[in-house]
Amino acid sequence: MKTLDILKQSHLSLHLSPITIRELIGLGHCPADIFIFENEQYILSIKKGAYLDTKILREHIQKGHSSVFVRESGRDSIISAQQENLRVITRSFSMGDSKDNAIKQLNLLTINLRYLFEDPTNDETLNLQHQSLKILFNYLFKNSKHHEEIFHHYIKQGHHYIFAQPVLSSIFLIGILKTAHVYSQKDIENLFIASYFKDIGMCAIPLEKYDQDELSIKDKQILSKHSETSVRILKGRLPLTPNYFEVIKYHHSFSLLKRDLGTELSFNDNMRIIGFETVMVNICDIIAAMISPRPYREAESLYDSLKLVREIISPEYPNEFKLIVNYFRNFFTVAI
Repeated sequence: MKTLDILKQSHLSLHLSPITIRELIGLGHCPADIFIFENEQYILSIKKGAYLDTKILREHIQKGHSSVFVRESGRDSIISAQQENLRVITRSFSMGDSKDNAIKQLNLLTINLRYLFEDPTNDETLNLQHQSLKILFNYLFKNSKHHEEIFHHYIKQGHHYIFAQPVLSSIFLIGILKTAHVYSQKDIENLFIASYFKDIGMCAIPLEKYDQDELSIKDKQILSKHSETSVRILKGRLPLTPNYFEVIKYHHSFSLLKRDLGTELSFNDNMRIIGFETVMVNICDIIAAMISPRPYREAESLYDSLKLVREIISPEYPNEFKLIVNYFRNFFTVAI
């Protein structure tokens, strides 16, 4: 490689940021130059203003470029474009096929949740997420029969589990609480929102560390306090009453991440459960985690996840455990 080329590559490496290829989905035209890293160098792959279609993006993924690179200024353009896409689908949700709109909105919410993790104190990003969630909740609450189909569409998108798990667990939560017939629609909406935002405190650790099968002691300590961090980030900014912030604060009582990261999972140490609602948020989170793959483990079966849930709650909540089992038996017509 010539000296000039080496200098160009060095300059690029200092000013390029990684993004996922799915952040380009639905943009129509590329808002920034997109680079790939191939043969030990950065190569311009998609020019700013170029037409983006699924074929181009699929080819990148097939060639192993699910992560691409963009200049920092271009990153801001992509974020703005995806935020606008979320605003548009939220405002026009009732137009066209609502189920298709729900699937699109879920994907856009997940993409934009990454931006909230990157800048958790950004009120505009938080408010956009919150308003979109309220519209989505109204559809999901009234259309439980479509949840399984939406679930399978969503899983195929392959979002990073840190951003996908809050979505999946919150959808499960709607179904279980609605089946219980003891909560109002407003109560379920607030628990849905609390469940979705409960893990925002995990932004305290860089995303790439969650792909490792072992964290440092310091990172584990930070992670163990992420629910309290979530409350500090959200309190006074989300219109939830103190009870729902209590749910967020104690949602990590049964930490599946302890088991995922190689430490023994204990159901007796330092547990504080505030009400059945908190238990349900915990349980939906566990099931969503277990049936989804991780970079360091394969997805587990629904049977195994319910077996673990039985160990956790059946002694204190036998009737509620039966409710959970019946819900998932009816939810999945195809076993996982």
